[in-house]
Amino acid sequence: MFQDTTPFVLALVITFAVLVCISIWNSMNSKPPYEKKPEPEPGPSRTREILARFSQFYLNLNPEDGFIYDTAILPDPKQHIIHALYVGFDESETEADREAIERGLRAIINFQDLVGEDPLVPVKKDDSVLETNISPQNLFPEEELVSEEEKKYNEYSSKRDLELFDHLNHLKIDYVDDKSQEVEEEK
Repeated sequence: MFQDTTPFVLALVITFAVLVCISIWNSMNSKPPYEKKPEPEPGPSRTREILARFSQFYLNLNPEDGFIYDTAILPDPKQHIIHALYVGFDESETEADREAIERGLRAIINFQDLVGEDPLVPVKKDDSVLETNISPQNLFPEEELVSEEEKKYNEYSSKRDLELFDHLNHLKIDYVDDKSQEVEEEK
């Protein structure tokens, strides 16, 4: 009985050795175990971070009134900033916070897609110059003489105004046009 068990014991030892080698191989080549991420530190939310970056960027830009800039220079994508402004408006508790968000909306609309590296500048016409020698054909021109720059600025300006109207309408803020507000203040 004991004489015939030698091959059996030898097979068990070899099998056990092979299994040990396989387990060592697998443990050396396996991925490290998953670790739990550390708890986030308390601090400003992502919305507040985006709003703070945009606010700092806008103050450093020192924008001119009426200029239209390209969205490529913004610190975050424009839609992220708009979303942060919406969330900030919903979370605002005071009237001052709501007014700040409205100022942010009025600022973000000055950034439009595909404007280019140089900002679009409003074209100011000199109405003080009177032309006295005007031919009769030019008294009532069929087509207004508008430069390409002025056309491009007017196109982006109308997009900007529509975008502001949409944002204010979405947040249920009364839309007061800056030009009409200036006329009322003069009265």
